Amino acid sequence: MSESVQIPRNSLAWLLVAQIAIFLPHTGHAPLWLWAVWLVVALWRWQVFRGAWSFPSGWVKLTLIVICGAGLAFSYGGQFGMGTMVSLLLAAFMLKLLELRRRRDILVLCYLGYFVAGTQFLFYSNLVAAFYGLFSVVVLTAALLASHQSLRQYRFWRTFRLTGVLLLQATPLMVILFLVVPRVGALWSVPAEAGGASTGMSDSMSPGEISNLAQSNALAFRVTFESEVPQPAERYWRGLVFSDFDGRTWRQSHRQQLPHLVNWDDEPPAVWRDQIERLGRPVRYEVMLEPNHERWLYTLPAPSEWSDGIGIGPEFRLQKRQRVSQRIQYQVTSYLDYRYQRVGLADWERRQEVQFPSASNPRTQERIREWQEELVSDEALIERLLEHYRASFHYTLQPQTLGRHSVDEFLWDTQAGFCEHFASSFVFALRVAGIPARVVVGYQGGERSTLEDYWIVRQRDAHAWAEVWLEDQGWVRFDPTTAVAPERIELGLNEALAQDEAFQASRTFGADRGLLLQLSLRWDLLNYQWNRWVLGYDNRLQDRWMENWLGGRDPWRVAVAILLTGGVLVTFMVLVILWQQRPHYRYPADRYYARFCARLARAGLSRSRGEDPRAYAHRVIAARPDLAEPVERITRYYEWIIYGDDHSALEQLRGAVKGLKV
Repeated sequence: MSESVQIPRNSLAWLLVAQIAIFLPHTGHAPLWLWAVWLVVALWRWQVFRGAWSFPSGWVKLTLIVICGAGLAFSYGGQFGMGTMVSLLLAAFMLKLLELRRRRDILVLCYLGYFVAGTQFLFYSNLVAAFYGLFSVVVLTAALLASHQSLRQYRFWRTFRLTGVLLLQATPLMVILFLVVPRVGALWSVPAEAGGASTGMSDSMSPGEISNLAQSNALAFRVTFESEVPQPAERYWRGLVFSDFDGRTWRQSHRQQLPHLVNWDDEPPAVWRDQIERLGRPVRYEVMLEPNHERWLYTLPAPSEWSDGIGIGPEFRLQKRQRVSQRIQYQVTSYLDYRYQRVGLADWERRQEVQFPSASNPRTQERIREWQEELVSDEALIERLLEHYRASFHYTLQPQTLGRHSVDEFLWDTQAGFCEHFASSFVFALRVAGIPARVVVGYQGGERSTLEDYWIVRQRDAHAWAEVWLEDQGWVRFDPTTAVAPERIELGLNEALAQDEAFQASRTFGADRGLLLQLSLRWDLLNYQWNRWVLGYDNRLQDRWMENWLGGRDPWRVAVAILLTGGVLVTFMVLVILWQQRPHYRYPADRYYARFCARLARAGLSRSRGEDPRAYAHRVIAARPDLAEPVERITRYYEWIIYGDDHSALEQLRGAVKGLKV
């Protein structure tokens, strides 16, 4: 088989490396047995190249296809989702190796490889994934380039350098296409697997759950404020509202989970939205939420405007129609000063917000009823309960394990707990007194980036508080945690913990290592800018960019931008090629002597290939006696410099060549 069709060894080696690079990001979610299949296929193809084995027969290829198909069906339980499709594509990409017979087959395999390399972004969308994806493309392009190089021409670094040059040449056009091609959404809007692992706040709350979550430094979301930043005591990021309590665990009631209660932006405003009284000045901000595989979003109360594709529930809960399986970005306008349902509650709603299991926590029921007989108002009972917390309670990340009557044990025995213990016991106690109350979970506070004007909210900022309905006031936020640890709200979690717990938490969060903390903040800033301006580049940002730089988004403006970019790119490449093809001289004297020869050539006295300077001079003088003196002088200067190493004659040579008249 001739070299024009045979697959070069270096190209095959690059292909194998490229396949490894492309497969690696899928190791965490694709079946591991695919690697075993790849090893068999790669070994077989290498042996074919060495001439030790022959190409597999049709029956062998059919057997491998059946094995891969059956294995995928077994691994995914017969479900045909995105993970199954990606694994099927990986299997096809590796099996195609066995059909490589000619160089043109490499072209097909490399084009398929570019597509497969892009599938990693269905699962990872951070800056590391971007760099790794670029590396995969470089290796794959090197394989394509190596297929057009013979073994005599092949050099590893030369191939790598040429690959980099090709990609750099394509970068300007790629950037302009990224900016002007119409977009239907952000790059992270591609839906991922719905059954992925959930991280962050769950749809229920039991003693110890939030305290465990608060020991995680994982990112929950980032916030950029477009208006004045609210004070720490106002930064309560609402998530879910829990109204159902079984004596130990808080959940949403059945009615709270009814999908038809959510009011979407393409529907007429719901009746209950008229019960919201928004006061004061609005706060505008943008949230970049990490994937958590839940539908609800986090906002400050009470939202009045939000991005398209978002609905709102009766408890100010914003949510998406689909689970948040990819990072999303949304804009919200909230009014921190508001009144809601001030005129009263419906009968079913009051029953929902005062229900509790009558057989649970008997000591608390007895004590609250005693207090209620002594006090004259609901506000007085609330204040008495808060005073009880202030008297001897302790805020801790490591509370004792509570049993069946968790509220009794916390209020009257252990008196040490995290925010969920305070919120749960507070709401239960008020419900015993017939006061409507409910638990709200979300996040509180956040850390301002020292490098950029945005806020970072982590899982350790998870928090639970209470909402109480009071006559003529509506729903009012109460945070019983502030009765014990007010510094939790004003200064953050570490300031509210005991010294030993704060030290342990700071080690967990990396706060005791200044350099690591600064590196972490800088890395977060890079990811934030990447997510906001690249992955989050949607039609809204595109309209803004095109208005600022192109004056509008008319088709002719887009066409001009693409043509100008292509023209500048082609012009630059032509100039680079011309520059590379310019004559190269070992010594400056050679440049001046070449000019001398060029002038004589224009007069019909060209220098022959291999003709030495003295012989050339004699031939010119014989043909043109009138040039004898300058030709002899120029030749003498050139010989002094080249053969006599007399560089002092360089200026004389330059002057003589410049003054030559032919």
